[in-house]
Amino acid sequence: MARTKQGWTAAKFERYMKEGRGQGCGRDYQPWFKIQDFPSKSRVSRPPGWKTNREHHLFSDYEKRLFYLFEWSDSIIDIREQFPLLDLDLAMNIATEMGIEYPKEKESNTPHVFTTGFMLSVKQGKQTVQKARTFKLAKDLGTKLVAEELELERRYYAAQRIDWGIITEKDIPIILAENVEWVHSSYKLEATAKINVNDLISIAKILKSKLQENDSNINHITQALDIDMNLEVGTNLYLFRHLIANKQIIMDMETSKISTVMSASKIQRIIF
Repeated sequence: MARTKQGWTAAKFERYMKEGRGQGCGRDYQPWFKIQDFPSKSRVSRPPGWKTNREHHLFSDYEKRLFYLFEWSDSIIDIREQFPLLDLDLAMNIATEMGIEYPKEKESNTPHVFTTGFMLSVKQGKQTVQKARTFKLAKDLGTKLVAEELELERRYYAAQRIDWGIITEKDIPIILAENVEWVHSSYKLEATAKINVNDLISIAKILKSKLQENDSNINHITQALDIDMNLEVGTNLYLFRHLIANKQIIMDMETSKISTVMSASKIQRIIF
């Protein structure tokens, strides 16, 4: 559960609120923390969201992997990262009940704002429910400060009747996350100077037929089709990734890393 950066003031809090941080949903949501707020941070990423049509601000490889898992889930319809616990009265009252001091900036005496890694909108039958999920390394769970912060966070969401849970690195299926990352950028078809989207759709249909008919490896099939159709090298590999991303072809995403040298027979199902 992260806090705001150093130099936190009441004026900065008001500015964040006026900017709409921590508010909205879908494309309109703005995370409380943005990458530009922490220029020295490493391992950051800004992938575009399939579900939200906006750029996401992720501060670690673990956050990135979780993001890709959430993108892949059909039941998750919105992903709001760096989600703030903005009801400061509630948060500070919980700290008092716990017998701990709520953190404030020393110079300005301004209360910090805690954040949860992800707030997810999840379809459950005909309803949409909110689920808050925070990431922590397993080795840190036993430390006193982390335990206190997590308990405050748990009580905060319990008071709001929002499902809350902790995710550690042990809960992340790495292969699935890496496979989704591999296809992620190909989710939406984009025209090039030489070929439009409608033509790409037509070629993708041909590629699906070739994959169903041929037991050669993926790389051989896509390269051969590029040559036969006089296409730029890599066009059909891009379409292959697009078909997986859109679940028009189904592969085992969880137990083996997708490789272009694998046989087309490894494809479990092709949807027309």
